[in-house]
Amino acid sequence: MKAGSIASNPGKLKIMNLLAKKELDAGRIAKNTRIPLNIVKGLLDELEKDGLVEQEEGSYRATEEGIKALKSLKM
Repeated sequence: MKAGSIASNPGKLKIMNLLAKKELDAGRIAKNTRIPLNIVKGLLDELEKDGLVEQEEGSYRATEEGIKALKSLKM
């Protein structure tokens, strides 16, 4: 289950919580989460491969599937 991928990594959870609210670029995500940029980029790549986030013109946003996975963790 993809929610498990988010739950197993606190960094992914922080990123998903941010991206569920608004689109951000990797630099702003790093600043808001206080996670180093190189780690943020790696986590975003993993989240994108899992279909939980998508990127367009440098900005990332949570996909519908990503929002559903995040909500399932909050239940």
